[in-house]
Amino acid sequence: MKSLTLFSFFLTTFLTGLQGQSTEQIQQLAAEIFENSTAASEQEPDFSSLTDNLIQLYQSPININQARREDLEKIFFLSDSQIEALLYQRYQLKNFYSIYEMQSIEGFSRQTLEWLEPLITFGISEQLAPGRFRAKGDLFVRAQTLLETRAGYRQREDGSKPYQGSKIKLYTRLEVQPVKDLKMGFIAEKDQGEPMFNHQIGTLDHLAGYLSWQPDKVLKQIIVGQYRMSGGQGLALQTGMAPIKSSATTSIRNRQASFRPSLSASEYGGLSGVLMDFGTRDLSITPFISIKKVDGRLDTLDNGSTIITSLKNDGYHRTLTELSQRKNVREAVYGLQAKYHLNRFMIETGYLHYHLANPVLPPSEVYNRNYFSGKRHQNFWVAGEGSLYNLHLFGELAFNPNGAPAVWGGILLPVKSVVDLSLGYRRIPMDYRAPLGAPLTEASVPAGESGLYIGWQMDLPASLTLSAYLDYYRHNWLQYQTSAPANGHDFLCVLSHQSYKEWENTLRYRYRNKTINLTTSDRGKPVGKRTQNQWRLQSRYHTAANWIFTLRADLQTVNRPDRPNLPKGFYLGQDIRYVSDNKKWNITTRYALFDAEEYDTRVYAYEPDVLYSFSTPAYYGRGSRWLIVGKWTILPKLDLWARYAQWQYSNRENISTGHALIEGNRSREIKFQVRKRF
Repeated sequence: MKSLTLFSFFLTTFLTGLQGQSTEQIQQLAAEIFENSTAASEQEPDFSSLTDNLIQLYQSPININQARREDLEKIFFLSDSQIEALLYQRYQLKNFYSIYEMQSIEGFSRQTLEWLEPLITFGISEQLAPGRFRAKGDLFVRAQTLLETRAGYRQREDGSKPYQGSKIKLYTRLEVQPVKDLKMGFIAEKDQGEPMFNHQIGTLDHLAGYLSWQPDKVLKQIIVGQYRMSGGQGLALQTGMAPIKSSATTSIRNRQASFRPSLSASEYGGLSGVLMDFGTRDLSITPFISIKKVDGRLDTLDNGSTIITSLKNDGYHRTLTELSQRKNVREAVYGLQAKYHLNRFMIETGYLHYHLANPVLPPSEVYNRNYFSGKRHQNFWVAGEGSLYNLHLFGELAFNPNGAPAVWGGILLPVKSVVDLSLGYRRIPMDYRAPLGAPLTEASVPAGESGLYIGWQMDLPASLTLSAYLDYYRHNWLQYQTSAPANGHDFLCVLSHQSYKEWENTLRYRYRNKTINLTTSDRGKPVGKRTQNQWRLQSRYHTAANWIFTLRADLQTVNRPDRPNLPKGFYLGQDIRYVSDNKKWNITTRYALFDAEEYDTRVYAYEPDVLYSFSTPAYYGRGSRWLIVGKWTILPKLDLWARYAQWQYSNRENISTGHALIEGNRSREIKFQVRKRF
């Protein structure tokens, strides 16, 4: 899965320069967010914008004594109440000089400070050497392949092969900052099965890059190439990662940067063109334009006109059919975004125009009513956020020409340093369309949905922390695999215990109640309630400075009226990590057993991987999983990674189907990567 690789930019970056408990805990929290989204989303989420933000933080830590609110909002594990408390404490003290002074900030636990320490500076080095800058760059190359051969690579009777390329996946990323105000990047990728350097694809399948200049004057920044944008709560504009439900239960406000250059490997989403940011410290006016080619499934009507039945978003171009759909639709986007900061409040407004070369006409299924159709579309939005006493308010009102506006608003409230509360309300009309929108919603298409979200987090006695949320939603129209308007709710509760630094235990429970179609002959009951219970127990133990042991057990049950006796899903995994005394090499291994014979009870679990690569596969079926990954610093700023991973199934004679079919019950993958920093 393509975005599984993209999200690794954030998760594994910390493994390069950091060792210790804070690294592992941040990695676990982010991985849990990814697992939730991968399991719940109808479409594969793209985490590259969060990835880019955290890479930038690690490479260029924030000066905590000069940071504005929007700078601190890039740190995803800081809640809005924590950011407000930090700014208030800094206002009183003028400056922080060490991480120890930040212990007195209201709501900052020891764990929060451990996570925060590698991402911030206190401005001392800048004061000692003002104006000095050293050019820097980062280059890495990765290759991976399956040792087994899928059916798509095998020759057919007529001598042809379904997959037109080799089974090796290649990925290269280069980022250079030659001078202080100028930065540029380049990315190239070829998926397994895709051809390269021939008449079908003349280079690698995906090439992208950017050039960013920040003169920091009236023209504050200009970006040429690939970039991401976000507005308000994402109702009209969100080309990065949408806000998601996770164990960070009070973090529901969209905190993506308004814009930033991007080296995303995702071939769907994002913008490519020119963006300029004008203004002052408090005012920002940002015109933008994007023109690029995207993948589409085309059809020709009886009158000879060409339509798009759907836009293709998986990024694969392996077969002749997929190659015929490669970059065959011209997409143009242009608009304007404006922000004004007034003390503790920010007001934002924006407009965008979306245009395709051919009209979209989805298949005639009833649930497709909520999908965008046509050739062009417009969206307007007005948004704001700010603090009033100890309340943090945020919201967005978004419009399109079709009818009533969409609303997403919320309140974040700390209650006497005991509990943090978050309340969110959304109402998105059935006729609302936003081709580039991605707010926090249950459905992947934000139309015809209303909902109420309540989240809280509190510290308990005996070193316990409790986090929970309840999200109730209603769909006013049919959804995919749901042939009637329906409602549902999603509940999550996480209890964590950390009595001392070396040992942490977490108990997590999630309950989901959702309406689905029933596989029954009773026409009077086409839909019914599907309930899902997910239990997870995880224990992590650090022994001295070299060893980390992580044990995790998952149990999932699913109940549905048409299949009353579904077997449970079970996962048990043990991770062991060793770091050498000189920090020049480390090894991580996992052995896991799983028994999830039904797809409904599959378990998602993040896996250790090489730097800038990450996977969260579905443990589905019955068998075992074993992997080992190692890193070796050969020379200063020159690193080498290697990874071997194996699936072994006990209830299958073959793995997967169609072109992905592997004959046998074992699948093995190897991966190598070299990184050079300069």
